[in-house]
Amino acid sequence: MRRNALRLAGKVCLLTAALGPTVPATAATAEPTRTARAAAALPQFRTVRLPVSGTFAGPAEKIRVTGTLDVTVLTLPAAAGGGTAQIISSLDGTGGTGGSSGGAYDLVGAGRDSLPFSAGATTTLKTRPSFVLVSPVVPPHPVVPPNPIRPVTVSVTVSSTGVIGAVTATVGTPAP
Repeated sequence: MRRNALRLAGKVCLLTAALGPTVPATAATAEPTRTARAAAALPQFRTVRLPVSGTFAGPAEKIRVTGTLDVTVLTLPAAAGGGTAQIISSLDGTGGTGGSSGGAYDLVGAGRDSLPFSAGATTTLKTRPSFVLVSPVVPPHPVVPPNPIRPVTVSVTVSSTGVIGAVTATVGTPAP
């Protein structure tokens, strides 16, 4: 088997040496052409892990939540400025405690939002991803309809060229 591999490698080297001189020399020195897309800013990517802590109004009671939110931001700038930002938010090990019942809640899920950013100035993008609240009073292996909630506001600052600035997350109803 090893002898066959060595013989094959030798044939490949001979073939490469024989065909090498047939490739035009100008192909290796030609400069690539620039397009309008190449002149635009490159896509930017940033991932942050944020602590989440606060109180929000749940379906039945106020819930004190603590945990971690992973946020990934990808900006796709347009040639003329501005563009689209994709914000992906994912809860990691996040739970809560009911204010009146003292019951333990789990918050799970991930959200993905696409928002435009301005070509003229720095833009602060805000999104409220939807997560699922799992109640403590369900029997084992239940069929429970999802209980989507939006307790977290994610804010991302993006420049007109798509450069990602501050990324923050707050719990509770945001101020207008």
